[in-house]
Amino acid sequence: MRMYVCFSTMKLGFVASCRHVIGVDGAFLKGAYKGVLQVAVGRDANDQMYPLAWAVVEVEKTETWRCFLEEL
Repeated sequence: MRMYVCFSTMKLGFVASCRHVIGVDGAFLKGAYKGVLQVAVGRDANDQMYPLAWAVVEVEKTETWRCFLEEL
């Protein structure tokens, strides 16, 4: 994993005010910075997306997703 970002205030806000369902997705990065952007989001009380964490990894595979989800 190249980079993982999850601020503690985002975790606390998710636990306090969001539905306890997490959506995950990945997107390929093109251009100067190659890799895959992995994102975890929740839904708040207004049915809006609540960003929880994101990471940049070299390739999208089961091992990188497992590491990303364990960090949550």
